[in-house]
Amino acid sequence: MPTPPHHPPVPAPALGLWALHDLHRRHYLDYAALLLPPADAPRAVRDAFEELGGHWLDALATASPTACAWQAVSHRVRALAGPRPFHSVAHLTAAQQDVLLLHLVLDLSAAEVAALTGTEPAAVHVQLRSLAAARR
Repeated sequence: MPTPPHHPPVPAPALGLWALHDLHRRHYLDYAALLLPPADAPRAVRDAFEELGGHWLDALATASPTACAWQAVSHRVRALAGPRPFHSVAHLTAAQQDVLLLHLVLDLSAAEVAALTGTEPAAVHVQLRSLAAARR
């Protein structure tokens, strides 16, 4: 049986933060591994959540703490990756790039992309349709 990931000691309100981390950890790591060297992917995800921990109560006050977590992971990964991995899709917004990677490369369904990124499934479908239209 694999050992669970180690989390730093956290106060009770942040338990939800690490529960969210554990829920989506595999997909966060898969996303990070697409853009970073293998050793950097787990560190990027962990660092994003540790940083988010400092703002977790603010995130809980938003419409979607899950979206806040995704933004923290995405921003950390993008900061470490730099512009190189996005060169061929630089004309797309960051959200479109993420949907492209999550859906087309990692093969997540639109519902899974929405759950991971904290967006509405309809918004993911709109992004996918706009990407499909742009490819024609």
